[in-house]
Amino acid sequence: MIKQLKGRRLIQVKVDAATDQPFAYSMHRLLKEKILDEMEKYERGQAFRSAFRLIRKQYPQAESTQVPRVGTWPKCQELMPHVLSFHQVFTANMNQALNDMARVSDPLPVELAQLFYDAGFYVWTRQSTSYDGVTFLQTADRILDGLDKEAHIKLRADIHCMVGLLLLLRSCADQARGTQRLKAARAARVRIFDADPTEENNVLMQNAKADYSLCLMNEHLFDEAGEIWEECYKAYQARGPEKDHPFEYSKYRGQVSIILMWEGRFDEAIKSVRMCLAHTEKFGGKKTQYWRRVYLLGCVLLQASVQDKAYRQAALEAHLDALTGRLETHGKNDQNTIQSMYAVGAMYHHLGDTSTAM
Repeated sequence: MIKQLKGRRLIQVKVDAATDQPFAYSMHRLLKEKILDEMEKYERGQAFRSAFRLIRKQYPQAESTQVPRVGTWPKCQELMPHVLSFHQVFTANMNQALNDMARVSDPLPVELAQLFYDAGFYVWTRQSTSYDGVTFLQTADRILDGLDKEAHIKLRADIHCMVGLLLLLRSCADQARGTQRLKAARAARVRIFDADPTEENNVLMQNAKADYSLCLMNEHLFDEAGEIWEECYKAYQARGPEKDHPFEYSKYRGQVSIILMWEGRFDEAIKSVRMCLAHTEKFGGKKTQYWRRVYLLGCVLLQASVQDKAYRQAALEAHLDALTGRLETHGKNDQNTIQSMYAVGAMYHHLGDTSTAM
């Protein structure tokens, strides 16, 4: 069938240049319209279920503790165009789809919500994709609105957490909405742990508290944030050494470096952020999160130059590293790259090299 359609130019087969294997088919719009016109309601529903099962079978589920798994990223990246198309079809007919799903058991609404959550989680872990993770997560939220809230409280908390963290990376107005989401995630995690005090639920509760501390730091409430991080640190220590939990300790070391900087303990802050970088590279390699934290190192070094001007050159070198990494990772037009360009220019200005800064 594929050979005949290809011969009549009704489909195009896209081949992976590295493996010489087909990975996608592009259908002529007239053929697509004819198929859709001739589909009966049952056939549409069957196609929807088949598409979901195919995607769900291959798309990796997020870790229950929300720890990024770098090894799943290539598969997620490969399948994201299919998830996006599936999401577009679903949201275009969401009310009808939800009504239909109330009468059938395949797929279950919570399965759909889980798939869209997994897609949003992937966008957060990469932080460098062209996909809108918040939209996926909001759709998952909408699906759960029609279900028993207590039965799916963990998934709801997972969604609140990811939406909140993604919104913190946006505008001031979005950060305020993100704060509300992270408050909701924290409250839900505490309730879950109180009802079922397992190790996993404790991990998620501590992580929710740590995420909420980011909101406190945005409001310059460093003392309160510091108390939360010290509580988290004790919980992390109870689970094991830093080398065995690089993701959790990278968050701790990175955020504590900001608190130490605010307290004027610059040498400790620099040491802390360097430890954060080592942990980040261990669990995720030199990707978006790593270069974000190299940028943080440059900022901490610049503040340290208030006490010792020798740190200015080190700050410039850190910002140059971040700029190089972001250019390679994102290209010159990405907002992260533009942020680093500004920082490098500012550092040359601080060092008195106005011509280079311009």
